[in-house]
Amino acid sequence: MAPYNIHRIQQDHISRLYFDYRMKKILLAFAFIASIGFVMAQSESTENKWSYKFHGFVNPVLYGDTRQVVAGREGMMLFYPSPVKMDASGQNNLNDLPSLNMLAITARVNLSVSGPDVLGAHLRGFIEGDFTGPTNETINTLRLRHAYINMDWEKHSLLMGQYWYPMVIHEIMPMTQPLNMGAPFHPYARYNQFRYTYRLGKWEAVAVAAFQLDNKSQGPLGASTQYIKTGMVPEFNAQVRYKGEKIFAGAAANFMSIKPRNVDIYGNKADTRYNSSSFSLFGKYSIGQVTIKAQTILSDNLYEGCTMGGYIECMDTFSVAGSCSYSYKPFTWTTAWVDFSRNTGKWRPALFLGYGVNNNFGDSYDVTDTPYGRGFDMQSLWRVQPRVSFFAGHGLSFMFDVEVTNAQYGKKVTDSPTSYHFEADAKNDPTNVRLILGAQYDF
Repeated sequence: MAPYNIHRIQQDHISRLYFDYRMKKILLAFAFIASIGFVMAQSESTENKWSYKFHGFVNPVLYGDTRQVVAGREGMMLFYPSPVKMDASGQNNLNDLPSLNMLAITARVNLSVSGPDVLGAHLRGFIEGDFTGPTNETINTLRLRHAYINMDWEKHSLLMGQYWYPMVIHEIMPMTQPLNMGAPFHPYARYNQFRYTYRLGKWEAVAVAAFQLDNKSQGPLGASTQYIKTGMVPEFNAQVRYKGEKIFAGAAANFMSIKPRNVDIYGNKADTRYNSSSFSLFGKYSIGQVTIKAQTILSDNLYEGCTMGGYIECMDTFSVAGSCSYSYKPFTWTTAWVDFSRNTGKWRPALFLGYGVNNNFGDSYDVTDTPYGRGFDMQSLWRVQPRVSFFAGHGLSFMFDVEVTNAQYGKKVTDSPTSYHFEADAKNDPTNVRLILGAQYDF
């Protein structure tokens, strides 16, 4: 009997230890909750109260394409259709291949915290994440969308942290499905930044110094933050905005300075910069139940903003000593879009129209020139996207979009053994039709 009793005693001891462990976890959890409640209760008694707001949504989306597309995040963020790619027989276009997918990666949670005034400013902190991941390889993992502190005085404010890319005007963002929000006609990105806003009546002046992270410039190393970091100059943006009762309008100018190379192909130091400037006009007008939003952008190297355009690296001189020099020139795009939407009622139809043109299409290039960006070999791009949303109530809504996007690719024509240009190609004019069905539950 002794061995049996010893075994039983050991089991009882282990059970008590396990019970004690679980009780400690439960007590710690209750203590944590109680401490939060105590802090919040205490804050209620202060003159400037703390407040906590937790929000988010779940947003499953089903989408199908009639052909292959240039896109990100498992094809969810569509830019434009892939070019015609004939097989070995020359009879079949390999990119005429439909696809179907469903994702819920845009599910989102956020927390907003407001506390007592500091330095005379109303203080607010905001943090938000979703599950799209920072890269395609990390899709379905938690990604930081926004994380910032905002200090708001009577006439001015200072935002510090991760927030919308300065060329993204969130007040006029088209609410298209599922993820691109009008890109590549409307920018879509978030940057770490210092954003200063000065308000004078209905007018605002905005100045931003921004730094890249998830959205990176293109260059010899691929997409990387290295080009702007070693350039030692943040991306600068300035805006003037008017906010009326029915009208919101403004203009923005953007400046970026990067160093595409620190070393040339021979291993010698390279210091040449590429400085680019982009400009935007934007506005919103509300009349009755209808809201009209619009924007036009002259984009020079705004690849990292999920828009069109980029730059060309030119290898200028060679030396018998084994060195070379570089210069840079732009290929700019002009894009414009308009969005009409009904903003009240259970049924809310809307229409997005976008158009873009490559301003340097047809220019001559050396065979040693290297393009970096988006849309270098394309003449123009357009999109028509009607949609309708049904708001069922209590935070539940359903959306249906039809997204028709056409890309007019160019045909490469050789001018000489050392140069070439692009011409219009009627055989490389693909159109993709995407059908989108989504649901969203806000909380």
